[in-house]
Amino acid sequence: MINVTKEQIELLRKYVPSIDELVQGNDVKAILDAIDDVIIDGMLGNNDEPTDSGIMLQRVYDQVYDQN
Repeated sequence: MINVTKEQIELLRKYVPSIDELVQGNDVKAILDAIDDVIIDGMLGNNDEPTDSGIMLQRVYDQVYDQN
């Protein structure tokens, strides 16, 4: 069972539309990869600097990583 809070899932839905399926798939690496993809995509369009949403997503990434 993946440890991810309802609040984290709600927040991620805006950025990772497939988050519900990923959570049901019970593969934490897939969730972290999906979050990382969004972070990287944001950086590529912002002179390789994290966007505000990228910084927030990095926090969620770190939380999910630590929870599992």
